[in-house]
Amino acid sequence: MKKFLLLCVIGLLSASISCEQSNSEFLRRMNRAEELMMERPDSALTILSSIDVNELSTQKDRARYAILYTQAKDKNYIDETDTTLISEAKRYYEDSNNHTYKFLSCFYYGRVLCNNGDYLHAMIAYTEAEGVLDKLNNDYFAGLLYTEIGNIYRLYYDYNKCLDAYQSAYKHYTLSELEPHKAYALLDIGISYWNLEDGLKAEEYINSALELAITLGDEYLERICYENLIIIYDGLSDIDKCGYVVDRLYSQFDDALFSPTCLGSIAGYYADINEYDKADKCLQNAWKNVRSETDAVALFFQSAHIMKAIGQTDQALEHYREGVKIQNRQLLLAMQQPILSSQRDYFENQARLHAYRLKKNTEIYVTLSIIVLLITVVIIMYMRHRMLAKDLEISKYMDLAKELQTSIQDKDIQLSEIAIQAEADNSRLNEMSNHIAELFHKQYYLLDKLSNTYYETHGHNREKESIYEQVKFEINKFANDKKSIAQLEAIVNTYKRNVINLIRMDIPTISERDIKLLCYIYAGFSAKSISIFIGETTGNILTRKYRLRSKIAKLDTINKSIILQEMP
Repeated sequence: MKKFLLLCVIGLLSASISCEQSNSEFLRRMNRAEELMMERPDSALTILSSIDVNELSTQKDRARYAILYTQAKDKNYIDETDTTLISEAKRYYEDSNNHTYKFLSCFYYGRVLCNNGDYLHAMIAYTEAEGVLDKLNNDYFAGLLYTEIGNIYRLYYDYNKCLDAYQSAYKHYTLSELEPHKAYALLDIGISYWNLEDGLKAEEYINSALELAITLGDEYLERICYENLIIIYDGLSDIDKCGYVVDRLYSQFDDALFSPTCLGSIAGYYADINEYDKADKCLQNAWKNVRSETDAVALFFQSAHIMKAIGQTDQALEHYREGVKIQNRQLLLAMQQPILSSQRDYFENQARLHAYRLKKNTEIYVTLSIIVLLITVVIIMYMRHRMLAKDLEISKYMDLAKELQTSIQDKDIQLSEIAIQAEADNSRLNEMSNHIAELFHKQYYLLDKLSNTYYETHGHNREKESIYEQVKFEINKFANDKKSIAQLEAIVNTYKRNVINLIRMDIPTISERDIKLLCYIYAGFSAKSISIFIGETTGNILTRKYRLRSKIAKLDTINKSIILQEMP
């Protein structure tokens, strides 16, 4: 039994190692094929064809293989029509951050759809690929994409959008410095201008493509350029230029390679110079090479033109009718063009809408963040200001409490001295001094206790604020207590030679507000203390004291000297 288990384990390990080696080999081949794709696509296809897709163990490997295999067939001019592999790759990379493979999966999915004639869904795939371009910054890929988009628009006779797409392709090929691709893009632009009935622009761009083809030694492109120039010159009835290009074309290439449309234009040229045998021969060769209904339409009309010129009007009319019949069928197909354009426009508008929403959401988020930040800063500054103001106010009242504490201690000493002196004089003064001492202690006992608590503790601001509130309450309570003020006035009169009563007698119009101030002044309180008691600034207290002194100094009474002498 143990031997059997050991053999199973060894077998599993061997299979695992073999699988890893196999996957490693497949990966090596795919990497090599990708390296050869641009310069030697035939070798890349050979390598990829040697891989069995069913042996690829992961979905990632299958998706990558699907892209490379479809790309290799496309570059070898093999039209792939099976969407199974490439659609699997497209689904895999749909939400991937690998933007290169995401683009290629959409692009080659579109190419396969085009091979199947499904141009509508191909355009949707190309639009999805276009949405990835901004993240790639690859001008070569952009050029390929816009070329394919232009080809679809040309099939549906939307020549304005076709021209725009080819111009975009040319711009990206120029940025990527791909001269052969630039040359073909110039040819596509020239043909688009011809389809838009702008012969001068068409001639200009196709001649530019021709010059570049000769420089690159691209004979195929050179021949295509000559063919399109003949079509243009025949359409413009420029016999001299048309004849020159026809001679160049025949001197370099076999007419079996010429397109049916080109042969039809050559036939038209020969008919214009009355060489009808050559014209007829060209038409016969052209009909042998017809590849599409578009070619057939051109030949029917060209044949009708030639037959009319040689007097065969019945046959000319028949050819015109056949050409019109085919055009009607093409017209039905062309009517789908707005659907195609609308589909692409819809996706473009959706992309713009998403971008706009993203931009607006970002702006709103940034604005809200700034507003929240500003509000937070304002709140912090406001709270800090309040805390500083509160600390100053607390310190102010605590300083006052300390000052009152000192004042109380001084008053105690004074009262003690007065009491001793009063006791020496008579018992009535002794009793009065005891009442005065009791008054001060009763009113300031709590202030004295709170002051000591404040200066002896090192508590937090919350504890200090609580003490401050109690101090403030006791001060306001004493300052507004009429009974206490009356007692204070009596004490001042007793110990200050009846000074308050003398003032009331000499200045009958004096207000109780001024009397209250004078009581505090004669009692010996500082301007700072008085400002707290009566709720006025220190400067205002000093100003009022100065005015009262001046007013008293102007009195013409026998009590003036006593009043001024007792005032501190």
